[in-house]
Amino acid sequence: MGRPPLPVGTYGGVDYTVMGPRKVRARARVRDYDGRTRPVTRYGPSRAAAERRLKEALRDRIGPTGGDITADMKISRLAVLWLEEITASDLADGSKQLYETDLNQKVVPAMGELSIRESDVPACDRFLKAVRANSGVSKARTCRTVLSLLMQLAVRHGAIKTNPVREVAKIPSDKRSKARALTVEQQGVILDKIGVDQEADLEHDDLADLAEVLDGTGMRIGEALGIRVTSFDLDAGVLEVNATVIRLKKVGTVLQERPKSEAGWRVIALPPNVVAVLKRRRVALGWPGNELGLLFPTKSGGPRNPSNTNRDLKATLVRIDSGFAWVTSHTFRKTVATRMDESGLSARAIAEHLGHSNPSMTMDVYMGRGVAVAEAATILGRAA
Repeated sequence: MGRPPLPVGTYGGVDYTVMGPRKVRARARVRDYDGRTRPVTRYGPSRAAAERRLKEALRDRIGPTGGDITADMKISRLAVLWLEEITASDLADGSKQLYETDLNQKVVPAMGELSIRESDVPACDRFLKAVRANSGVSKARTCRTVLSLLMQLAVRHGAIKTNPVREVAKIPSDKRSKARALTVEQQGVILDKIGVDQEADLEHDDLADLAEVLDGTGMRIGEALGIRVTSFDLDAGVLEVNATVIRLKKVGTVLQERPKSEAGWRVIALPPNVVAVLKRRRVALGWPGNELGLLFPTKSGGPRNPSNTNRDLKATLVRIDSGFAWVTSHTFRKTVATRMDESGLSARAIAEHLGHSNPSMTMDVYMGRGVAVAEAATILGRAA
């Protein structure tokens, strides 16, 4: 009966051969993850040095394809493999950029030299607590997601049995101040004043229309800037939220033909005043008006930077009334959630309108898939 094969990923006994003065060879046979057994050899000035080098080579060994992941692989190497996987995935470009940034700026500098085996629950817990202390809750939660996805990759390859990030302490929330929304009176003042603002730059003369859309829909600024002439049916009074404008490093501002998340895709009912705005802009821009058919493009017809647009909107609001210095494009979103809540709509209905996958997000942050409830159009409408 023949000798049984080595288990996959293990090696047999080590043989030593003196090759000359201060030169010793250490050799072992290792069974790689493709099932083949191969010799691995290292040399050193002494038996102990040769053995140490051999064991280091066996520890760090990666299969012939370069893709096998072991418990002794460093997190920095695991990060490279994970990024390759993420890049090839259908994850939204904005999420890919966010994850890559936090991976390179937070996770790898802090944990990159640890092995997967060493990145246990205490190590992950210490790292996330440090991120929260130094960079805040939001950054800590994003880093937790990135680290968890890294360790999931290690679990899938059999390097570890369980994901240690699942066992870390819950990241406590900062004490949130109550979400600040506009009153009905303030909404009217803003829309009336911005509509007759005589000092608006020609470059930003569509801010009144944009504010009307944000106020009447609660869309994210990127989603509003991603509205195209093919996105809505004004006879039916509905708008499909199916794209968003984002800015990517080394690329610039682009139209991402998918919302921020899966829940972000939705069809919403439009108040009559928003229908009027969209009709007016479609006529003013012509058909399709620009290569992408955007209703709020740059002067050259391209997608508009959301951060710059939010800055321009804030500057205009301060100019028309210094009391609105706290208002941003996202304030309109919180205001829409508040108006719908005050009107008695359920948290699920409000979440579907805003594009949240979890109603608790809507309740915790914004208050006080299919077609979203038509009642929203009545609640949010104002005289056209």
